[in-house]
Amino acid sequence: MKKIIFVFFITALCFACSSDDDNSSEFDGSLESIEDFFNPELVQALQDLGFVLNIGNNPPDIEGTYLLSPFELQASNIPSDIIGTVISDYTATFTNQNSGDLRVDFLGEGGSQTDVGTGSFVAGDGAQFTVLLKLTSQIGSVPVETAYAISGTMTENGIDDMQIGGLMLDDNGDPEGVYIENNQGRVFFDSDAFSPRQ
Repeated sequence: MKKIIFVFFITALCFACSSDDDNSSEFDGSLESIEDFFNPELVQALQDLGFVLNIGNNPPDIEGTYLLSPFELQASNIPSDIIGTVISDYTATFTNQNSGDLRVDFLGEGGSQTDVGTGSFVAGDGAQFTVLLKLTSQIGSVPVETAYAISGTMTENGIDDMQIGGLMLDDNGDPEGVYIENNQGRVFFDSDAFSPRQ
């Protein structure tokens, strides 16, 4: 049963992974450091889905809470998904941004799902940014590793063209048959092209 119930992976619980254990201390906002943080195949999968990946080590200040509504499925590499499906509104909150080490904390909430990333990374230049985070997600007895990427363009009152992509990093063999496959994922977007600051 791999249909869209929650935002990305039908996850019931999401906990932040420690980014200190994955050589991500050298993150510099380049494509190479993004590939090191995720993996090259996952980055390619995101790009194949039309996700806008903003690189650079001079991202804008993105701190605040933003509302994505209508929150719509833009792209998917899961055959059963229906592009254009609108799901629950989603709020994205960014806090504790540090321009020195390009870290930012993230809290996402939509429907019954909560996504938390502490010490996530932010890349970008000028008004454009991309946030990258890893999560441990769990349905049933087997935890899995997932990845989120969030992109947009900062404006005075919110974020233009905001996208949120989620992909499976490691489904640990999916012995219970509840997860999507490795490197499968979805991209959602704010279909009115503007996510106002709350």
